Amino acid sequence: MPTPKFEKKAVFEHLADGIESQIRQEGWKGLLPSGRDLANQHKVSLPTVQKAIALLLERQVLVSRGGKRRLEVAPGVSGSARAVGRHEVLVLSTQPLISYDGSISLGVHQLGENLKAKGDGFRFVDLSHVQGVERRKAAHAEMVKSRPTHVILMTPDAPLFAGVSRHPVKIASMFGSLRSKRINPLGVKYGYLVDIALKSLIPLGHRHFLMPFFARKAKLRESMAAIARLAKEHDVRIEVKLTAQPLTTDNMGRFLGPGLERGATAVIFPQWTDFMPAIAYFAKQGLEFPRDLSVVALVGNATTRVYVPPVACCLSSPDSIAQQAEIWIRSEKVEDDAYISVYQRTWESGGSIGPVKQKG
Repeated sequence: MPTPKFEKKAVFEHLADGIESQIRQEGWKGLLPSGRDLANQHKVSLPTVQKAIALLLERQVLVSRGGKRRLEVAPGVSGSARAVGRHEVLVLSTQPLISYDGSISLGVHQLGENLKAKGDGFRFVDLSHVQGVERRKAAHAEMVKSRPTHVILMTPDAPLFAGVSRHPVKIASMFGSLRSKRINPLGVKYGYLVDIALKSLIPLGHRHFLMPFFARKAKLRESMAAIARLAKEHDVRIEVKLTAQPLTTDNMGRFLGPGLERGATAVIFPQWTDFMPAIAYFAKQGLEFPRDLSVVALVGNATTRVYVPPVACCLSSPDSIAQQAEIWIRSEKVEDDAYISVYQRTWESGGSIGPVKQKG
C-alpha cells in the first residue's frame, strides 16, 4: 500500500487552522478582531488574513452579521467554557511593565502568580507600540482573545478605554485619569499619605507646607479634597500646585521659590521622582535640607533610603499592590487598607527637623 503523500497547505490555510484552534481552545465569543489586527498579530499580510477568514466562513466557524467587519464566532463552535467562579484577568498597559517603579512591576507580577496559583487566569499585555485608533483596535482584539472577567488598565488613555468599554467586563485602572463610572481606581490616593507625613512633621513645629504635583494630567479630585480636609483638621496651610506642566527644575523653582518666600518650611513631594528636579533648584538657591527645610517624598523606593541627607518617605510594596488588586477582583470592592498598613509600617522621618528660626 503506497504511503500517502504529505499534503502541503498554503499559508492562509495554516492561518485558518490556527485561528480555529484558538477559537475552540480559548473559548472566543462575539465579534472577531479586525483583519488588520489579525495580520499584525500573526505577522502575515492582510490578503492572507482575508483568505483565511473566507475559509473559516466556508467551514462555518465564523458567521457574518452583515458588512465586511461584522464577523463573529458561530454559535456552538467556541469551546473550553470557563469554569464557574473562575476569574480571567487581563492587564492592558500603555507603557512597558519595566518602565514602572520596581514595586509596581513586581506587584503586577505577584498578582499574576497569586491568581494562577488559585486556578484563575492572568495576562499582561503591553500596548505601548500602538497609539490612537490602532491602540483601540489592539485592545479590542485582546478582549476578544482573552474574554476576561476583569480588566486592569495601567496609565490608560481614551483609545485604550474605548477598546475595552464595549465589552461586558469589570474595569479598574492604575495611574489613570479617565472619568467613568465603570472604572474603579486602584493604587495610591495621596490623602492618607499626607496624613502620615503631617503627623510626623507637625510635632516638629511645621505649619506651612508646599506640595507640587507637576506633569499630572489627572484631576486627582479625591486626593485634593482629602488634602484640603486634612489641612483644615490640623489647622495648617498646604499649598498645592496641580499642573500638567513638564516636571523640570525651572518649573519646580517657579512654584517653590514664592512658596518658600511666603514662609513655607516643608515640601511634600508625591513621588521620589518628583523630588529629583528640585535638587538642582535647592543647590542654586544655596538651600540645604533638612537644615533649611524639611523634605518628604510620600512614595519612595530603595534609593530613597540610601540618599544623603536622608529624606522622609514611605515605601510601596509589591505585596500591597497585588493584594489591593486581588481584593477588587474577588469582591468588586476597592480597599485601601492594604496600602495604608504598608505605608504606615514603612514610614521613616528621614532627617526632618523643625522650622528654621527667623533671624532677628
